[in-house]
Amino acid sequence: MTKNFFPCGQTRREFVWQMGGGFAGLALSSLLENDGFFNKHLNSAENTSPSAPGTGHFPVKAKHVIFLMMNGAPSQVDTFDYKPELQKYAGKSLPEDKRYINSGNRKVGFLTPEFRPFKPGGESGLMISDFFPNVRKHADKMALINSCHADSHAHGSALVAMNTGSTFIGRPSLGSWTVYGLGTNNQSLPGYVVMMDKRGGPISGEPNYSSGFMPSTFQGTLFRPTGNPILDLQGPNHLDRKAQRRQLDLLAQLNHEHLATRPGAQELVSRIQSYELA
Repeated sequence: MTKNFFPCGQTRREFVWQMGGGFAGLALSSLLENDGFFNKHLNSAENTSPSAPGTGHFPVKAKHVIFLMMNGAPSQVDTFDYKPELQKYAGKSLPEDKRYINSGNRKVGFLTPEFRPFKPGGESGLMISDFFPNVRKHADKMALINSCHADSHAHGSALVAMNTGSTFIGRPSLGSWTVYGLGTNNQSLPGYVVMMDKRGGPISGEPNYSSGFMPSTFQGTLFRPTGNPILDLQGPNHLDRKAQRRQLDLLAQLNHEHLATRPGAQELVSRIQSYELA
């Protein structure tokens, strides 16, 4: 792709950005100074990574978040989502006023009650199926959300909705929001990793764990289910660690010099951080 340069030797984007350093930039600098913007960022200069731990609105207690997206797992109505109305309508079709999901003109079957009875567990009385009698003993340590529902009957879009909150592709996944909100203490390792089943990933693929409209810094790092989890992490045999370290340091210096001439290029920041992490 050929850059469209102005006579001054800059691209249009660079020219427009540098115009912001004129009189309009002086006014903006004054406003930011009054708001304490520069002091705030000067005091937190060591936390330049977007994924660095932040203070947040409340003290952070969580250290790890493990989310098991079990595609094809047992139905929620047979495990943790107690629905006594299923007994009432057992063997009957769904009432007309309850048919809020489009079936795609496919024949709708009959309602089936749970296969095993539900019983309350713990002091909270949380209803849990007899499929999990031992889990029921720890009911007071669990937090279940049974109010979720989907706007799509199709597995692909419903999975994307579960992982991103929307049936439309392009929104950040739960893992991306978690790293965005909590950050990660270890800047030498990815804050968000995705481990696939060796039999394959979820329907719709990458949108289930992408960063969506967020910077790619918050993108999930995919671990391969077989062989090396991440390819090309091992250096070549003819290069010792010290020599490789010198090469990487030189590359980092060149990358940051390049970045210094393009402030605000968030995708470039994310790409450099990805290289340095590897």
